Amino acid sequence: MDNFPAFADYVLVLLFGILLPFVSGIRSAAVFKEMTMAFDTATKRKFYLGNSFFLFIMALIIIIVWQLYQRPFTELGFISPINAGRSTPWWMIFLFIGLYAMDIIYSITDKTQLTKTKEQLEEQTPFMPTQLKDLPAYIIMCVSAGVFEEIVFRGYLIGFFKTIFAGIPAAAAWAVLTPALIFSIAHYYQGTRAVFKILVLSLLFGMIFWHSGSLWGVMIIHFFVDLIGGLLSVYLSSDNKEE
Repeated sequence: MDNFPAFADYVLVLLFGILLPFVSGIRSAAVFKEMTMAFDTATKRKFYLGNSFFLFIMALIIIIVWQLYQRPFTELGFISPINAGRSTPWWMIFLFIGLYAMDIIYSITDKTQLTKTKEQLEEQTPFMPTQLKDLPAYIIMCVSAGVFEEIVFRGYLIGFFKTIFAGIPAAAAWAVLTPALIFSIAHYYQGTRAVFKILVLSLLFGMIFWHSGSLWGVMIIHFFVDLIGGLLSVYLSSDNKEE
């Protein structure tokens, strides 16, 4: 596309791709440290819905800018792999499912790791659902993250860096790696292990998007990853067992 990236895109990438994720990470680290015991159902509901609205605004602004420049939305990933003339990289999807399943099994079957997982949920991610009544608002956030984060970090940022890195060695790898690094490092407040897991997840999402040219697959996978994480949190929570 001749009109991508434009000046507005550099501003949006700086704002949505770098500044806001890191500012949000810093703020979250401070808030979670102070409010570990204060995340009751009402607070969590506000957090889930507020975060969902924030992600919606980010994606909406990108879509509006995209439309103002009259760019085809197929280039943003709103197309099926078949219509894009590509095939779905099923081996990557199965690889991801396999790695994710093994990580979950290890987290809940190994006694040492199970203890660490519970401690992480309580100390580093106190916003996760702990009771069934937390799930409705949490599911809304899962949908929002699956749809809107993929628009921003896969459809938009990978396309941006693909153009920026065009002509240099391993341009495709850098286009996929850069947004994944930004996204994972911004979650530093969840701990080193979580950052690594998010980096691997983001890289696989980026590769799936790159090869398929479509956001639909990664949106669906992203939703289920977050949903399963929430269900696992409820399952492991002592709050839920007390009811």
